[in-house]
Amino acid sequence: MSDEEVLLQSPLLYRVLRGRDGALSIEVVVGGIVQFEVRVRLNAEETESFQREGRAFSDRMAQAIMANPPFGGRSVKSPVQ
Repeated sequence: MSDEEVLLQSPLLYRVLRGRDGALSIEVVVGGIVQFEVRVRLNAEETESFQREGRAFSDRMAQAIMANPPFGGRSVKSPVQ
């Protein structure tokens, strides 16, 4: 069982998670023929934006990650569940 709480699950193939430490992450399915999940830990500004805007913010962030999966070196491959 995961130590993470799913805060938002989207049909756009992403989910927002809260870790045991309270930090938020977004996990996004990326790729074309070969698909995989990457995870980006939200920084303080992004966490505040998610709390303020919810799905609208996370949709924009997920789309940015899908367009550029390395996401400035911030993304990591998600652990296998």
